[in-house]
Amino acid sequence: MKKKPDIKKAGAGVSASFKTNAFKMGSSQVVFCVIAVLIAILLNLIVAGLPTTYTRVDLSDDGYFTLSEQSVNTVKNLEMPVTLYLIAETGSEDQAITTLLDRYEDAGGDNIKVEYVDPVLYPGFTSNYTSTTVSANSVIAVSENRFKVIDNTSIYLQDYSNYYTTGQVSSSFDGEGAITSAIAYVASTDLPVIYALEGHGESTLAGNMATLVNKDNYTVNTLNLMSSDQVPEDCDALMLISPQSDITERELEVITDYLENGGSMIIFSDYLNIDTPNFDTLLLTYGLELSNGIVIEREGANYYAGGYYHYLMPNLESHDITNSLIDAAQAVMLPYAEGISESEAHRSTLNVSPLLSTSSSSYSKPAGFQMTTFEKEQGDTDGPFWVGAAVSEETASGETKLVCFSSSTMLNDTVDSSVSSGNSNLFLSALGWLCDYEQSMSIHAKSVDSETLLIAAEDVNRWTVIMIAALPAAAIFIGAYVTLSRRKK
Repeated sequence: MKKKPDIKKAGAGVSASFKTNAFKMGSSQVVFCVIAVLIAILLNLIVAGLPTTYTRVDLSDDGYFTLSEQSVNTVKNLEMPVTLYLIAETGSEDQAITTLLDRYEDAGGDNIKVEYVDPVLYPGFTSNYTSTTVSANSVIAVSENRFKVIDNTSIYLQDYSNYYTTGQVSSSFDGEGAITSAIAYVASTDLPVIYALEGHGESTLAGNMATLVNKDNYTVNTLNLMSSDQVPEDCDALMLISPQSDITERELEVITDYLENGGSMIIFSDYLNIDTPNFDTLLLTYGLELSNGIVIEREGANYYAGGYYHYLMPNLESHDITNSLIDAAQAVMLPYAEGISESEAHRSTLNVSPLLSTSSSSYSKPAGFQMTTFEKEQGDTDGPFWVGAAVSEETASGETKLVCFSSSTMLNDTVDSSVSSGNSNLFLSALGWLCDYEQSMSIHAKSVDSETLLIAAEDVNRWTVIMIAALPAAAIFIGAYVTLSRRKK
């Protein structure tokens, strides 16, 4: 006859098993695992709610996804909200652009809103803003004032300038520059207007300089004062680039009248082997004189390497225009520059300041382009000189401002690239000062040309051993040690 199981003893055995060290250790591990999972879930929820600025680290060499101080200030100080629409099919969004848009939304707070529009689902959306076809992954910035279409071709730039010599096409990413410019454009209530004077063989803005001025939302119109007897009322600044003949007395009168009533003007002069009494009078009226010669620099740090003594790399003097370049340790270059000096006698109300200066080793050669040597000769004028100057004066109608650079060649794209955009940054800074335009940008495109990372075979072998053998072996050893230690307890 079989004995019935002793339920009391069985229950006591089960109860006793709950009191063993093994059960206590196992249950504590389960509790710890549950707590760890809950903490991980909580941390993920918290991180998901954080701005992408803190959750996505920009590891790109040129900081493609890090907004500059200019961009952050622009979106923070907006006086009206701006919506950025990304035009892209669902699932085909450009990750570089979406990451950048997230940064704008984070920096702008309530000022910036980002929305994604699928052109397949909403085929007529872009027709509200343009009649032309909008490329995939383009952005449209919209405010209550106006809108601006940022085509993808303005974000990813292709430079073919060296194609015929090197066979290479340079690629760059201008997402930040294009988007910040568009935001400033649609949210600004008063965009600056510049009038470029013509009628004397003047040069015009071209190439990258023209692109940057347009990108900064300046409107550039032309003005011939020989056929117009006044400066338009919407003019924020006049611009005169390398006139090849003298201005007329009537033009001098109109320009002087405009400046005396709080106007602004920027001048890029060049050495001319002709008399220009009216132009000289304009400069003298504002405390400046030209040396009538081409400046040669012999201080090693102040001219372009290779014996280009006439390609000046002047010192930057402290001024609102130059301080940002000084802080960034940027250089500028002025080829074939003429010396500028402060006139000995001018009215005390003028505030005349140097922007760029040469060293004491420089001298001016009055022979100009006819010089036969860079060596100093009898008749050459000793430096130092200014090659850039700023003048301001308080008038009853406002503050008059004038900037003069003694070389228009500084606007050349090749010259600008030789100093890593120092000239264009200086030019934009000068325009911003003249027009009281705080939104002036100096955000340049960032190269995306890939660079091959070369790792020596010795390093490859070392890291292979570490990743495939050493680290797993260390993990196994630590796990075994912990397990055995717990069993002994």
